[in-house]
Amino acid sequence: MEEAIDRIMNSSEIEPVLACQSREEIKAKIGNYVAMLSSAGRRDPNQLTEYGLDYLRGLHYGPDSRYTGC
Repeated sequence: MEEAIDRIMNSSEIEPVLACQSREEIKAKIGNYVAMLSSAGRRDPNQLTEYGLDYLRGLHYGPDSRYTGC
């Protein structure tokens, strides 16, 4: 789990989010999200990284309107 969090925090996709939130806030949110996925049975670090990066994009761009039902 820590491997996935480190990969996410070191990705270039974190830069836009850093304009609005501190590194500590982002790491806490990503950590909680990855922990939730892990507790639901997701253990592959590569998958956790991809899901975490998607979550990170959502923090910056907001939810994808194609999936909100609106």
